[in-house]
Amino acid sequence: MNKNLMNDVIICHITTNNKVRKIATYRSFDCELRQKHIKINAFLKRRFIPSIFSKGYVQGRSIYHNAVSHLYNDYFIMLDIHSFFPSICHKQLAERIFYEINLKKDNQISKVECNQLIDVCSINKRGLPLGFITSPVLSNIYLKSFDGQFYGFLKTLNLENVIYTRYADDLTVSFKYQGTDKDPKIEQMIIGKASALLKKLGLQLNNHKTRSYNLNVSNHIRITGINIVKDGDNYRKLTVGRTLKDKLFREALKCYDTKDYANAEQIKGLLSFVLSIEKQGFEECYSERMKNMVFERGFNSLSELIQSLNT
Repeated sequence: MNKNLMNDVIICHITTNNKVRKIATYRSFDCELRQKHIKINAFLKRRFIPSIFSKGYVQGRSIYHNAVSHLYNDYFIMLDIHSFFPSICHKQLAERIFYEINLKKDNQISKVECNQLIDVCSINKRGLPLGFITSPVLSNIYLKSFDGQFYGFLKTLNLENVIYTRYADDLTVSFKYQGTDKDPKIEQMIIGKASALLKKLGLQLNNHKTRSYNLNVSNHIRITGINIVKDGDNYRKLTVGRTLKDKLFREALKCYDTKDYANAEQIKGLLSFVLSIEKQGFEECYSERMKNMVFERGFNSLSELIQSLNT
C-alpha cells in the first residue's frame, strides 16, 4: 500500500481473553482508502460464490446456521486455525482470487490486478488486517478450496451424516455416533488431514484449541458461542446460555431504573440476538423472583421492558 493510503489507517491494539489483537481502522468514514475498500468489496461479492461450508461473512448465514447444521449429530471435533488472518499468503491469495473471480466468466480480473487489489487491502507483505472491510471476503476466497477438499476427505471416512462447517477460522466436524467412548483413530485422521491441507496454504492448526465431545456422554456442546442442548428424550435445541440471558436481564433493568439510555440500543441488539437463536420463550429460564421484578415495573415480560427503553 502506498504511503498516501497508509495515512488513512489507524492501528489499535485490543485485549480480549488475555490476548492482544492488532486491529486496523480507517482514519475517517469518508477517507480514500475506505471508499476504495467499499468498491473492492462490492466487486468481489458480486462475482465470488462462497463455499457452502462457510457460515461466516456470508449474507444470510450466521453463527446460528453454523450451530444448527450440527443439531442432531453426536460426535463433535472442533478445530481452530492459528493466527488465521495474519498468516494468509499473498501469492496464494492472488491465485485464488484470479481463479474464483474468473470462474463463471473469463477476464473479470487479471493476475496483475489481483496483486494490486491485495496490495491496497494489506498493510504488510503477509496477512490481511483485522478491521478492513475487504478482509472477510478475501479470507473466504482463500479457504474455499480447502473447504471442498476437506469435506471430500471426510466423505471417504463413511461416517454417518458427517457435517462440516467453518465460521472464519473455527472448524466444526460432526457425525452420528453410537456409544459413549471416543474414537482416537478417527479424530487423528481428521485432525491430520486438516493440518496437511492447511499447511499447503501456509496455515496451521492451533493445537491448544483442538477438542472433541460426545453428546452421548454430555448433554450440551458449545459451537461458536451457541449451545446445543439435549434432554433425556434426545430432544435438541439451541440456546445462548444462561450467562448471556442473565446479563441481558441485569443490564435491561439497570437501564430502565437509572433512565440512562446510553446503551439502550446495545441492549435491544442483544435481545434481538437472543430471540434469533431461541425465538420466543427464552424468559422461562428466569426465576419467579426475577419475573416479579419485571412485573413490579409494569411490564408483562423482559422483552416488553426492553422495547420501552429510550421511548
